Amino acid sequence: MDVEIREPFIFLSGKVAGNEQRILQAAVEEHPGITTVVLKNSSGGDARAGYATGEYIREKGLATLLSGYCRSSCSRMFLGGKTRAYSDDQPLDKTAVAFHGNYAQDGSLQQVRMPALKAWIIKYSDGKANPELVEQWVNLPNRNGFAYFYHPQVPGIGPEGVMLCQGSEDAKLRKELCAKPQQGDALANGIVTTLEIAKIPR
Repeated sequence: MDVEIREPFIFLSGKVAGNEQRILQAAVEEHPGITTVVLKNSSGGDARAGYATGEYIREKGLATLLSGYCRSSCSRMFLGGKTRAYSDDQPLDKTAVAFHGNYAQDGSLQQVRMPALKAWIIKYSDGKANPELVEQWVNLPNRNGFAYFYHPQVPGIGPEGVMLCQGSEDAKLRKELCAKPQQGDALANGIVTTLEIAKIPR
């Protein structure tokens, strides 16, 4: 991932390549004023790095913020935050965290890994993630499918700001075509710890 440091923030953006935990640890050691990891426009990547980085973030008591999209392994990094929130760094309707299962190189769902992933999500959501909703998203058969969590203020995504997409929908029509489960918003599911939108100085 690309790195930008503006203490107390460290911005991580782009593809999760596999060395993120080491990069973050080195940055925190060199810049002890870092308190917050801003995850910006990442479609994910290396699954193990997502877990490891999320666990390191929690261990160090760092906060996480969303700027734009954060999908797949990036979402595990986000869940690592001791506190977790949306930010004003990008328009709120372009800002979401998105979860799905674990997939092999050929795109097939790795069913054997789903119980561990589900347990990890529930643990790092501080026990708040709705198990029925998690069960749906970790078993999405298409790796292009996601459960998207937007801020509930974003219009057009139902009262809770959650979309469950199968991955076959036209990306421009997701708001119309994706299911909108009413099983709790991002706060109720422990995806974020507050709905207050964090301000990032420009």
